[in-house]
Amino acid sequence: MKFRKILIINLVLLVVSDALLYIGNMGYENALIAPVSLVAKYIVFFNLIYFASKSNWQDDLSKTVSVLFKLVLLWNVITIIRGIFLAHDYWDWKFLFLTSALFLLIPLAFFIGKSMSLTQAMVHYVTGYLFLFGFFAIPIGLATNQQLYSRLMIPVSFFIVMIPYLKTRYKLLVLIVSLTSILVVIDFRTNILKIGIAYLILSTWYLRRYIALYWFKILHVLAFVAPLVLLYLGVSGIYNIFSKASENDSYIVKAHKADIGEDESLTADTRTFIYVEVFKTLAADESWLIGKSAVGQYKTESFDDLATRNERFGSEVGFLNTMLYSGIIGVLLYMLLLFVVSHNAIYHSNNWLSKMLGLVIMSRWVLFFLEEFTQFDLNFYFLWIIIGLVSSKQFRAMTDAQIAWYFSNFKNRILKVRLRAPETSAV
Repeated sequence: MKFRKILIINLVLLVVSDALLYIGNMGYENALIAPVSLVAKYIVFFNLIYFASKSNWQDDLSKTVSVLFKLVLLWNVITIIRGIFLAHDYWDWKFLFLTSALFLLIPLAFFIGKSMSLTQAMVHYVTGYLFLFGFFAIPIGLATNQQLYSRLMIPVSFFIVMIPYLKTRYKLLVLIVSLTSILVVIDFRTNILKIGIAYLILSTWYLRRYIALYWFKILHVLAFVAPLVLLYLGVSGIYNIFSKASENDSYIVKAHKADIGEDESLTADTRTFIYVEVFKTLAADESWLIGKSAVGQYKTESFDDLATRNERFGSEVGFLNTMLYSGIIGVLLYMLLLFVVSHNAIYHSNNWLSKMLGLVIMSRWVLFFLEEFTQFDLNFYFLWIIIGLVSSKQFRAMTDAQIAWYFSNFKNRILKVRLRAPETSAV
């Protein structure tokens, strides 16, 4: 019961800190925003450390996943330590302790997902409370930041694929929340992509009798290789997918930024110049391999109002920020962990939900090159919970019927599953 109370506290505090962040981003200044947000995040952070300290780091995990997760966490800690030694002014220390250090340690949420009882409770709290009471954020968002509701409901993309396993009232709630999240702010492109991809993945549940597993194998490899190939083609000047997509101006919407309504194309190229600036900085400093530490910055001529000393601490692209802070090593470790976890979920499980969640994790690698703000927030909190969940041998060993029981019987004792190995051994 104590652990479940901590889960509720974490969820409430993350909602509060995220809400304050996005309200503050729109210029609503208040002396309490920064300290309240900071305190909320650090309480969650210390709770995650507590969960990790009570967990067996290897139990119920494949050896490969266990090793990769430890390497990711270790390299992130090294990146933070390098940042401590390289920080030299107020702005460096502020960014380190308010942003980058917290983000680099949010993988500790993995231990919540790894616990069957904690994940069961989290699903109950999100569907029963966050999604239900989240509608109150809509009027607040309309008065402050239109993306507020959609940002707070960001976990819905994970819950869409759980629809076949939820009670009817929660199925409807997830459907309503996901559609509302899009309609409230129709120029939030990555939100539309996440929800759209989730519904495409959900469709595999209804078509599962007709889907051959090798289709997933092809898709899985392509999803991890394609972004790297496209990145190479873009850097070499052969083919830039961002500029190519921007040539299609068929998707024009009325955007609302800073309370000013203006037409905006959903296919506009808002990423190429950021890639160029970050790569130029990494090349100039010869920091490709290990990055510039947790206080890394890149030189920019495009964000003068958001930069300090003509340098910016991070961008809107998760891949670029990971490169900036922890280099190629950090990116490769993250990619390998996502690849192995999603591989095990898709090919070495006895339930279709694991396969769908594996596909969702796979899609986050692709979106990692488009957005994915690297913050200690609801988005990455739930991503690491899902990574932990599908890494659990016990969860992957469950049947679809057992999973439906698992999600529908929160007040009962956790389902005891006799582990039976999936078709082949996981990596």
